[in-house]
Amino acid sequence: MAAPPPNDRPPRFPRWGAWALPVGGLWGTVIGVGLGFLLGNAMIGGAIGAGLGIGVGLALFAAAIVIASDDL
Repeated sequence: MAAPPPNDRPPRFPRWGAWALPVGGLWGTVIGVGLGFLLGNAMIGGAIGAGLGIGVGLALFAAAIVIASDDL
């Protein structure tokens, strides 16, 4: 029995795109708190880091949407 051609598989959303927002927010917060602790204010560093991490996560999520829609 022959295997079905690879084009018969349903398209899948990239796993890295699904994890981009939570991981970006988490690592942004951790890195921001660390830098804020070194520079004098961990709370402000954590808030700025979380914002930057979520922003990067959104950009990666958008890239994953573009890649997933290309497979249709």
